[in-house]
Amino acid sequence: MDFYKKYAAFNERLMLGDKLFMDRSAKGCRVGGRQTGDSRPVNFPRIGIYAGEGASHSWLWFVDMFDRMGFHDLVFLDATAIQREALAGIDVLAVSGGDTFAVAKALGPAGAGSLFKFISAGGMYIGSCAGAYLVMNSSKPGLNDFNFSAVKITNLSKALPNCRLLPHKFAMSYGCDYIFHPVREAVRLKTTVHSPCGVQGEFQAPLYGGPAMIAPDEAQVLATYEGFSPKTVFLVDEKFAYETLVGKAAALRSALGKGCLYLCGPHFEHPRFPAANAFLAEAIYWDNQYPAARQQTADCDLPLSEAESRSLLKDIKREVSNARISASSIELRPVRWLIGAKYYEPEKIMVFLQALWRRLTYLEKRGFLKATAERSSLLRRYAKETTALMRQLKQQVDQACDTCGAAENLFGLLQRFAITFLEMYFQTARTHI
Repeated sequence: MDFYKKYAAFNERLMLGDKLFMDRSAKGCRVGGRQTGDSRPVNFPRIGIYAGEGASHSWLWFVDMFDRMGFHDLVFLDATAIQREALAGIDVLAVSGGDTFAVAKALGPAGAGSLFKFISAGGMYIGSCAGAYLVMNSSKPGLNDFNFSAVKITNLSKALPNCRLLPHKFAMSYGCDYIFHPVREAVRLKTTVHSPCGVQGEFQAPLYGGPAMIAPDEAQVLATYEGFSPKTVFLVDEKFAYETLVGKAAALRSALGKGCLYLCGPHFEHPRFPAANAFLAEAIYWDNQYPAARQQTADCDLPLSEAESRSLLKDIKREVSNARISASSIELRPVRWLIGAKYYEPEKIMVFLQALWRRLTYLEKRGFLKATAERSSLLRRYAKETTALMRQLKQQVDQACDTCGAAENLFGLLQRFAITFLEMYFQTARTHI
């Protein structure tokens, strides 16, 4: 049975009210309908994904992973929503890569307080890359509001090692020190006896700036860096990279009150790494033991008619197609943009557009969409503005003009467009189960 279909089948059964249990002592598939002395009930989670200020395109990897596995009760949160106690209605919060300092600044003390309250009351936090750095103990202003786990990192130094490749991706200032990134792309990992995943042993996940960690005594190391792969790109001397990473924690679990934090250096959520995806799915099944009290998701009006749905999808599809044409024409051009503390390349534009494009066919087959008139109008506007801004950016690249302003505006727009579209998509998907 297809790996993702297996999880989707579990989640559909949970949404329909079936009772399932997870047994960590079993081998292979650990989810079933029989309760044993070593099993826990599996709860269908409402998952929040942080897609606010400071988040990079990688939050869409969480979307892709959860979508394929049938975790369809997704909520997209920005800093304001978290500050206003939106976490009270969810079970799991996923925070992916991006600019850690920007995320911390956007959330502020109020957001940190909400996050602490959520986890300590039984919530589950999954942090990859920047999301992992965010909640580690720090003395730096802004970050010190999020001292939730006393993790130390090994890719921190007062003096930078020699950089062999990609200097713009290599390091960033951290007070008087530097956080540096010894390698990029796929690395080899190995599970420990504490891993929630039924498949034990080696697997791979991509590393794009995430930490190598030394766990405090109270935390459990779930996976370690085992070595490198043929796709690993070394930004420093290979021996130094080995000393920095291998044998260190790549994923760990840290308790906080009734809840817990899963901190991952590599991007376990990347959709091209199924074993890493399984690791997160089974972690959710095992540790989501305090489901939030909530009403069924019902945050939009009656479905649009088939004619209205077809018209909306036709308008979106036309504009996304036009934007994709412009984006593909600059995808390999030697240009990049510094937005905040992170560099963005043209290929990341296509990540947003493809997230929309791939789901249009599914929606066309549904017959109707769940969307208010207001959301429909907003989607049409975002679609047209995306095409116009994408064409403007392409023209500026062709003319060798300063493109930073247009790029920053485009990525902000793509973020809003994707969130609005995906909210409609998942509401529609839930309706059809």
